[in-house]
Amino acid sequence: MNGQDFLRIINEVYAPFLNELGFLMDTPSISGRLYDVGFTAPKHSVSVSFEPGDDVFFVFVFSRENGRLSDMDDRLKTPRLSDLNKRYMKSVTSEERAINEAAFKAIKTRDKEKEILVKFAKELRLVLPRYLADQSR
Repeated sequence: MNGQDFLRIINEVYAPFLNELGFLMDTPSISGRLYDVGFTAPKHSVSVSFEPGDDVFFVFVFSRENGRLSDMDDRLKTPRLSDLNKRYMKSVTSEERAINEAAFKAIKTRDKEKEILVKFAKELRLVLPRYLADQSR
């Protein structure tokens, strides 16, 4: 997956549902070693990144206080997608899963890296609203 493929998936898959949640896409950063894009809302930021040399993906949800982002190492204030999945995926109904699958039906991928990036978007779309709701209490 090259930087252009990464940005296409971000724009087609992540941006629509994150925009619905009130997040705006920041300027992407694409280099040979890291593809990264952030989405910012008043109280949170979502970071989606891929390291092509190592085939490593990261999805973080940062808290924002007074314009500052939470520490990346604080998994309570900066959970990774895997943390959110453990916390919220069990409460996702089969109906929500079916609706989610339908939302992504038109997205076609042809390699493992793109499939993983889309898989993470599907998961994030299910668990992020629950996390944001908990944070607003």
